[in-house]
Amino acid sequence: MRARLNSEIAMVDVAQICKLSLSHFVRAFSNTVGIAPYRWFLSARVEHAKGLLIRSALPLAQIALECGFSDQSHFTNTFVRHVAMTPGRWRRTYKDGANRRDLWDCG
Repeated sequence: MRARLNSEIAMVDVAQICKLSLSHFVRAFSNTVGIAPYRWFLSARVEHAKGLLIRSALPLAQIALECGFSDQSHFTNTFVRHVAMTPGRWRRTYKDGANRRDLWDCG
């Protein structure tokens, strides 16, 4: 799933690759990882976006697309739900390195 962060992914396809029914896959994944697979997938996209926000000067709309979000609005809404601040604010807060100590405590 991590290799396909920038594309659409259907959990039923992942379940089939694992040779499990969708319900069994979701239950096994949730019991093992602690969260549902799609929530994990969105969290992984947000973590990938954090890296791009810090290491690049790409516009937010481009980062949204590179992380598999349909548009900047979808990206911003998901980012805010996971990190409790907008991507632009997060970039301004952490890009200069002044707050690196707290960098990965944001989500």
